[in-house]
Amino acid sequence: MDLNRRHLIGASTAGIAGALAVPADAARAAPLTSLLGRDATQYGVRPGASEDQTRALQRAIDESARTQMPLALPPGIYRTGLLRLPSGAQLIGVRGATKFVFTGGASAIQSDGADSIGLTGITFDGGNIPLPTRRGLIHVLGGRDVRTRLHDDRLRRQRHLARAGLRRHLR
Repeated sequence: MDLNRRHLIGASTAGIAGALAVPADAARAAPLTSLLGRDATQYGVRPGASEDQTRALQRAIDESARTQMPLALPPGIYRTGLLRLPSGAQLIGVRGATKFVFTGGASAIQSDGADSIGLTGITFDGGNIPLPTRRGLIHVLGGRDVRTRLHDDRLRRQRHLARAGLRRHLR
């Protein structure tokens, strides 16, 4: 086949038109995980897997914190036990689409004196598992520059009730 500039431009235009013909739902989809930070799937983390992801998530958290890069979690459900956040750990999910389902332990997230940690765009589901006395699903002791963005209405309501001195268990 004889290729010239006109064929090349025509093929490029067809390719661009095909790429622009993405359904509206896909256009509103989450940003590419790699744009947010280190992609958790590079460490063997698998969204939607039926097995526990605690070991793979912990390895990904430790490595991303060591390199001072956020850990980006694609949309999906992650079954996990206790995860420890070291200084510099930043976990970024997709609001309403990234969910941690607690499988057991003292807490889902624990940080003891770690600085510059953050949780954004992740929904936490306690799975109706009772926690030890004076423990929370997210348990942070000490540390500076601790940031969370909670978008789940039940968590906001629980935080408000805790401030008011009321004790309630959300199911």
